[in-house]
Amino acid sequence: MKKKYLLFKLNIMSKQEYNNDQIEELWNNSNIKKCSKKYITFTDEFKLEALKLDKQWIIHREIFRKFWFPEYIIKSTIPEKSLKNWRYKAKHKWIESLQNTKKWRKKKEIYDVSKMTKDEELEYLRTKVTILEELKKLVDWGYP
Repeated sequence: MKKKYLLFKLNIMSKQEYNNDQIEELWNNSNIKKCSKKYITFTDEFKLEALKLDKQWIIHREIFRKFWFPEYIIKSTIPEKSLKNWRYKAKHKWIESLQNTKKWRKKKEIYDVSKMTKDEELEYLRTKVTILEELKKLVDWGYP
């Protein structure tokens, strides 16, 4: 139960939607990597610098004010929740997850037949034929 609660607390999404003027203003800030109507993605350098300032006991709103964020961001819950999330990841040595890369996702395997040995290629082709036969049975199932 505790793990579910922690994961829920880490997946924070803003319920506030930003209009086009606010999005344009956010894009002009060098500490923002991406932003849309619902999401703001901060740069890696900003996250690490904010964590350093947080260790010096500077209030989260002051950190965001120092980096020239607009007042509607500073007065929202974004500074507090973001720093809480980054602190948790830094505490558990997940500094890589603070970065905006998606390294943790498993990449889809692509089979390159030209790089396979003869036995691997034969096994691959047999599996492929088996799967195609099963699909054909499913498609032909309802028809006489």
